[in-house]
This record gives sequence, C-alpha cells and structure tokens, in this order.
Amino acid sequence: MKNNNYSQLSPLLDPRLDIGQYVYLLLLVFVVLLFTACSNNPAEEEASSVGMEFFEGSFEGALQLAANEEKLVFVDVYTTWCGPCIVMQDTVFPQPKVGEFFNSRFINFKLDAENEAQNGPEIAATYSINVYPTYLILDSDGNEIARASSLMTGEQFIAMVSQMLGETESSFEQLQERYAAGERGHEFVQQYLMDAIVDFSKKEYPRTDMAKLQEYWDEQQYYSDAASAYFARKAFPELLNPTDVHLILYYKDKSPRGDKMVELVLEHFDEFVELSSMSAMSQFFLNATWYAALDAAQSRERDYGFYIDELEQEPLIRVAEYERNRDPESGLVPEAMRETIDLIYYRVTAQWDEIFMHYKELLSADPETLDAEQYNSAARSLMSSPDEEHRQFVLQNVETAFSLDSKNPLIAVTYIELLSINDHTEDIHEIVEEFKESLSDSAADKERLEIFNRIAGNILNAPAETEVQDHGHGHDHDH
Repeated sequence: MKNNNYSQLSPLLDPRLDIGQYVYLLLLVFVVLLFTACSNNPAEEEASSVGMEFFEGSFEGALQLAANEEKLVFVDVYTTWCGPCIVMQDTVFPQPKVGEFFNSRFINFKLDAENEAQNGPEIAATYSINVYPTYLILDSDGNEIARASSLMTGEQFIAMVSQMLGETESSFEQLQERYAAGERGHEFVQQYLMDAIVDFSKKEYPRTDMAKLQEYWDEQQYYSDAASAYFARKAFPELLNPTDVHLILYYKDKSPRGDKMVELVLEHFDEFVELSSMSAMSQFFLNATWYAALDAAQSRERDYGFYIDELEQEPLIRVAEYERNRDPESGLVPEAMRETIDLIYYRVTAQWDEIFMHYKELLSADPETLDAEQYNSAARSLMSSPDEEHRQFVLQNVETAFSLDSKNPLIAVTYIELLSINDHTEDIHEIVEEFKESLSDSAADKERLEIFNRIAGNILNAPAETEVQDHGHGHDHDH
C-alpha cells in the first residue's frame, strides 16, 4: 500500500465538443483575431494561454538553464500519493494566468521526493523537506530564497509567490487585527480565511521543536475554528459559490464522514463537483472515508467498514473510480483501504491469528515481488502477539526486511524494538552499528540517521549503550 499523508483538483476540459462549445470556439477565434490585429507580439499572446511549463531534464539542468536565462528556479516538491500535490498539478499549474506569472519569472521544475531515478530523496533531504507539497524558490546556484506549502487557488498561488519575491506586500496582519477586534461580516471573514491560507502556507513546519510545533498546530486550529464559525453563520445555499467551496474543502479536509459539513457536501455532491472538480472531491471523500473507518476500527466498532462500503454506491463510486483510474495502486481505493483498516481492527482487538494468516499468505508470494517494507509491516503488525509461533515469524520477517534494506531507519527501529521485547538486548548494539555503517555522508542518509535517533531514543528511552551518536553523519536539518 502506498503511503498517504493525505492531501485534489479543478475540472478537466473534455476534448469532445458539443454545439455550445463550437459556438464558444467561433467567438473565441473572432476575439483572438481582433486582438491579434492590434498586437505587435503574437508570441506573447500565445505564451499567456498556457499553464506552467516545467523543465523536463535534471535538477542540475534546471539550475543551469536558469543561469543562462537569468531567472530563478521554482521547484514543486511532491509525492505521487500526496492529495494536495495532485490537486495543484492538475488544476492550478495548468491555469493560463498561473503560467503567465511563473513562466516569465522562473524555470519551473517538478521533483518527486521519492523517485530515486530523479535523485529525489537526496535533493529533498538537502533542502530539509518536511511536508508535501513544498514549493521552493531558488537562485541559479541552488540557494534557497523562500519556501511555502499547501493547497490553494490560482489567485492565492500567485499572491503567495508574489509576496515571497517581495513584489507585493501582504495585508493579512491588518485583517487579523480586524478579526481579533470582532469584525464578522460575511464578505470580510471570507477574505480573512482566504488570506489566512496564503499566510499560513509560508510558515515552516517545525518538526523537531515540540514547543514551536504546538504553536503551529494551535494556529492551524484557530483558523479551522474561525472557518467552522463562518460556515455556521451562513445558510448552506449561500455557501454554494467557488470561494466558499474552496474554503470548505480546505478547512474541512480530513474531517471524517459523519461530520455535519462533510455530510452536507455529500448531499450536494454534484453541485460541489461543478464548483470545484471531481479530483478535489475524490480526495476530500476518500480522506473522509479513511478517517471515519480508522476512528471506528480503533474504537473497536464492528461496523467500521460501513463507510468503505459506501464507496461502492452512488455518488461515491465515482470518487473511487476516479482514484482507481488515477492510480490503481493507490492506498485509498476501497479494496486497499479495507485491507489496511481490517489489519488495524485485528490489532486493536488482538485477533493475532487473523493478522498472521494475512501476512503468511501475502509473504508466500514470489520473493521477487516483495519488498523490505512488506516484511517490516508483517513484523510490526504482530509484534505484540504473545504467541510463540507469531514471535518467531516476526523476528524472521524483520531480519529479512533489514537484510533487504539496512538503510531504512523505520526497519532498523522495528528490529531493535523487537530485540528488546524478546530480551535479545545483547544484539541491539550490533544492529545499530550495522545500520550506521550502511549510511554515507549524503543528505538523504543524514536524514535517515536523524529519524532513527529520534524514534529509537523514544522507544528505548535513550539508553546510553544504544544511543546513536553522530560519527561523521552530522545532520543539521530536518520531512
């Protein structure tokens, strides 16, 4: 199953044209001809009709091209499973107004942070990428000028980057003061919430500083509460406009099925699709389904699969099919979601034999089709089982996982945790050393070491004999 951090999209144009579209095109041709007759730069007009143009070569090639053209570099750091990344790439980047703004200022580059062929993990680690999507603005030497994140509209995207470049100034501080003073007019609060998205997107996610991280979460919750109060003050029909629909899909993202607003969106599914997109609605409801099923399974509710079943019925079957067509291997298609939630339910209800039989069947496949993470998942799912056969199965699988990928910090952590649980503490130091020795001085490996130190210290209460020190693998940056 693919990872889901979870965070899609505006309407796609259908290439098939009906009579209304033909009429529209005739009118468009007339307007274009009229404009061209008055224009001395037809190339400029053509450029303004396309979205963002992304350089197809290497990261280093993008930097070189930026130097040659005396431009900056804009980098969209994404993953294939990231919902907001998909939304931005499918609905915002293709917009002509976005293309006109970005293409004139930047060499644009897409970086898949998990794509080894693109050197994604190393580049992402070099720039301490903590969240997806992350937008980087670099000079032609690769020096970072600014960064931001988040899902937003084309207008917000342009405003955000314009502020990052110093071309325009944000007025959000004044809006914040007015909101704090009690101003609550609908038009004002709508603008306040839209600008809050832009302002918050420029804040860095402080992953390792718990005090700052709590401040970050508190601010996020403050805006979410403000949005909920705004939605409650407006009659629902008044929310059926593009701006409020965007606010709902943004601020209610990851709210579970059963949430009042989520259910209202479902009741008006087609209207929301028309005002946003099928892909945006797909991500919204797949996430809502996931969190509802997860909450139910973790609460030991037997009917945890109810919401997953609804993905096979109208209108949500369209959501599931959209995701399946987008990525057949997505962890959010109903069959993959059910498999994962089933295992969570079995674990919280201590149905160890069910988990054992699942992984025994899964791992009996051709070893060439299996990877280290699948063996590690089998080990973690059964690590609390008291059954001796299960314990042996767990140790066997974590050993296999570690032999396949000794550089994976999560696998190394699983291994030393299991050794500790099974009173094989004398072997822990050996595994720690083997993990360390597999690492290089690359940015990606420094990040792996930092992750291992942080998690292993929590699990083992940082005992001196297994504390991993920095021996030539210093890591001074932060996913």
